[in-house]
Amino acid sequence: RAFCDEHLDPVRIDREADIPREVIDGLGRLGVLGMTAPRELGGRGFSQMAYGRILEEIGSRCSSTAIFVNAHHSIGMRAWLLFGIEAQTRRWLPDFVAGRKLAAFALTEPEAGSDAANVQTQAVPAADGSHYVLTGQKRYITNGSIADVLTVMARTPVPGRSETAITAFLVTPDMPGFRVVEPRMEKLGIRGTATARLAFEQMPVPSENVLGPLGKGLKVALTVLDFGRTTFGACCTGAAKACLPLAVEH
Repeated sequence: RAFCDEHLDPVRIDREADIPREVIDGLGRLGVLGMTAPRELGGRGFSQMAYGRILEEIGSRCSSTAIFVNAHHSIGMRAWLLFGIEAQTRRWLPDFVAGRKLAAFALTEPEAGSDAANVQTQAVPAADGSHYVLTGQKRYITNGSIADVLTVMARTPVPGRSETAITAFLVTPDMPGFRVVEPRMEKLGIRGTATARLAFEQMPVPSENVLGPLGKGLKVALTVLDFGRTTFGACCTGAAKACLPLAVEH
């Protein structure tokens, strides 16, 4: 609360359509960006309920900042916590927990979002098995243009069958073929969030960047989203609690 009182200016964030880096860094120093991560990885080891109480407080101040934190932690970083192998968590998580790097979760497409199973982005394995080639597009990706690593859902062939299944991949913006089509899509509210439209143009992704079991990306997505929905709800509860006394006063 003291940090929010001193550093969080929701009017400025809405006016400038940006969350200042000093706010992000400050949230990282407080441990807000890695609340539920294990202590051995630099996190606070908070329960989901305790995390919800923090987001309720932030949601009562600034919806943009609450959504930013939730996208980074609840759905962006959460995939590593739940499905990452040790090499992946050791490589990425300490920086995410401290806020030195930011995470995003790239599921939504023109034909897929609430219908998560309708992802059309394709990931074709190379003949030598060293990498996958991703082709497709994503939109409405919170933190999409500022994230250092994104969990991207794409369809991969099912061995020995003619169908495909969704697989989760860890993608970084420096991969050839990664393109930010629109860094900040226009919105009526939560203007401070960097909600991006992305394209993957024959983008090679190393096979070691597969997150979770091959072909089980839909389970990864839905499990992560379940965690995110509870904390998104907490953000809204905080906003509602802030609105009530303002309405009474008015």
